[in-house]
Amino acid sequence: MCALTVALVAQDSIRTNVHLVLVPTTVTSKRGDLIDGLAAGDFIVTDDGVRQKVRMDTSDTVQAPVSLVVLVQSSGISTPALARIRQVGPMIQPLVIGQRGQAAVIAYDTDVRVYQEFTSDSTKIREAFENIVPRTIKQAKLIDALIEGMKMLGTRPENYRRIMIVLGESRDRGSKQKLAEAVETAQRAGVVIYSLTYSAEGQAWTSSSEDDPSMPGDADYIGAIKEVSRLATKNDANAFARATGGRHLSFLTEKSLQAAMARLGEEIHSQYLLSFVPTDTKNLGVHRIEVKIAKFPNAVVRARAGYWPER
Repeated sequence: MCALTVALVAQDSIRTNVHLVLVPTTVTSKRGDLIDGLAAGDFIVTDDGVRQKVRMDTSDTVQAPVSLVVLVQSSGISTPALARIRQVGPMIQPLVIGQRGQAAVIAYDTDVRVYQEFTSDSTKIREAFENIVPRTIKQAKLIDALIEGMKMLGTRPENYRRIMIVLGESRDRGSKQKLAEAVETAQRAGVVIYSLTYSAEGQAWTSSSEDDPSMPGDADYIGAIKEVSRLATKNDANAFARATGGRHLSFLTEKSLQAAMARLGEEIHSQYLLSFVPTDTKNLGVHRIEVKIAKFPNAVVRARAGYWPER
């Protein structure tokens, strides 16, 4: 599936087998300020290097309900972070999913456990965060948790936007599933992944400083899907964000975590929802998408890196 309302339909061996490719796109200045007021004609979207005719949906469509899965690392080494993470549970409903959306909460360590099925009830979401407790000391099966979250998102209505937020370390610890397989699953399902990460083993957790840490830059978020394995050797969270059009931020204090969560909520509800009908092609594998804006050549553009046609 490409995204909100469009199913993939198999046709024949020389076509993309996709009726419509949806490309939620975030545009900011280098300073991180959101750039609004753009029209469809301002965007240059290419599919494997071929420019596509782009449509931009109306505000009513952009405001389609959000289906969100929040993944929370619950390893014993995450104990200091969990104290901060529990405080952002009340932010999920008003800032991220809104009145019409729904959220589910998953915790992961040596196991993957669903603490809350999809709900729009802000109290249930908050209580799910509060009930997460540390377990196994170091294991944190991030990739296995992402796969489980994608299965849950796959049950949601097709007109819902499918989003994941990861609150944990930037790397996986012990998953059975492979990163490349998980990225392909996210690409096929049209899931956008945002990661808010911390260093569980760093000295930062002993610091009393209230200064916010610097956030990673957004440059070059449109990485080729073929580079996923290379990216994973450095940072699993960054690989998922770049491949799906999401974002990877880090946090240190409760204040910086709350600011990052508020920022993600703002971006999610300020995206441009672009779409195009792919031209005929013999490529039945991953298609690389690039999005640029001619009149803002220095803008930071984040969009999904590619899509997979069904065979």
